[in-house]
Amino acid sequence: MRRIGIVDTHPDFLEEVPINSIPEFDANDYLQRVNLFIERLKENNITHAVIYGDREHFSNIEYFSGYDPRFEEALLIIDAEGNKTIIIGNEGWSYSYKIPYEINRVLYQNFSLQGQPRESLRPLSEIFANAGITSHSRVGIVGYKYFEAGHSNNPDYTFDIPAYILDSIYALVQKENVINITRELTGSPKGIRMVLRTAKEIAWAENAANKCANIILRLMKNLKPNIAEIELSATCQLDFCPTNVHPMLNFGPEHVFLGIRSPGYRRLNLGEVCGMCYSIRGALTSRVGVAAYDYSSYNEELKGSLENFYMPYWEAVATWYESVGVGAVAGEVYNKVMDIIGGPEFGVKLNPGHNTGTDEWTNSPFYKGSEIKIPDGSHFQCDMIASSSNPVKSAICEDSVVIAGKELRGKVISEYPDVWARIEKRQKLMREKLGISISDDVLPLSNINAVYWPFMLDTGKILAFR
Repeated sequence: MRRIGIVDTHPDFLEEVPINSIPEFDANDYLQRVNLFIERLKENNITHAVIYGDREHFSNIEYFSGYDPRFEEALLIIDAEGNKTIIIGNEGWSYSYKIPYEINRVLYQNFSLQGQPRESLRPLSEIFANAGITSHSRVGIVGYKYFEAGHSNNPDYTFDIPAYILDSIYALVQKENVINITRELTGSPKGIRMVLRTAKEIAWAENAANKCANIILRLMKNLKPNIAEIELSATCQLDFCPTNVHPMLNFGPEHVFLGIRSPGYRRLNLGEVCGMCYSIRGALTSRVGVAAYDYSSYNEELKGSLENFYMPYWEAVATWYESVGVGAVAGEVYNKVMDIIGGPEFGVKLNPGHNTGTDEWTNSPFYKGSEIKIPDGSHFQCDMIASSSNPVKSAICEDSVVIAGKELRGKVISEYPDVWARIEKRQKLMREKLGISISDDVLPLSNINAVYWPFMLDTGKILAFR
């Protein structure tokens, strides 16, 4: 049986990866995705897909076009013949020219913010009709969620888009011919957005993961007693890259307990729990642990937690990495992890890992009884939140990873050799330094995948099998 110990870290774990640019997708990349979607429309006898987006739920439209609704609602219509229409408000009009391919642009001013001009407003049903939707159409709606039996009496006819949009479609199409097809994008495991298919997509994800890891490394290197949350956050040297989760920085049990809280002016005390999280579109990195220099500087409430809470937690993280791979059964991964941290003392409430992308959580195959086999190209976050409230303890070691078979790995090797060199080096370090026996399918996307500091004030010590 392997033992977990505290070992000296490796310098490469603490090295920031320079970010010069993140690969940008062009018209061919987006149109390949559109064509995949059109195939799904034809398979399901759908004539028109109406894809909804707003400031929060931007990913489905962005995935096909590069356009994200930054202030307003928007609709993207794709029909089975390949015609494409973007419906946008006042402030989205200029930005919509970001779309790199030919598309029909339509201004619908009710999508605009309140109080803005509406002198050119016309009925939404008229816009739909001009896009080719008629009484003979069969319309697929893509919202943010699809629904399962038990969630709704009629899951295929349950929608999470605004009623006025649905009413405008119903004015043209019988209700029985309007169905929820969100599953075709984000359903697990066959949704189009559930996997990365190209080397460029993997390079994009790797760059995003590096940027997030760099931020966490800066926070760790500047963490010290008596520093304020907001003061520490200023050391990150952030750029203006769009995020997909609010940055989080929490000191002390009362703030760590809140989880998704942004930084304030609370100062760090020696020996208490603290947490940090940074995410951009394509990746997230988070660490939650104890602000200590060594075990003796754990406060009295946390004495004993290293052996009975933090070490088992990291063992579960390592087990997750060792269990995933192309074709692995997600329910079996769940069982192996929960055999370690499934007890009430760990307080794990959510799935141990999930799909990710431009929105931070798209879905998860990791649940009890899941028979889903992990597809080639899966883009995951190793994510398990262990927490206890009496006293407050919390552990998070969250990073992004791609699960890629031999052919997909070969594409990365040939098209992005610099990315592959970093991935290969990380695989070796995870195996040799952390003692985690990962499959060749597991592509760590940053230098700190599975790296966990038991003493967050000492980046020179990490947990590992020995």
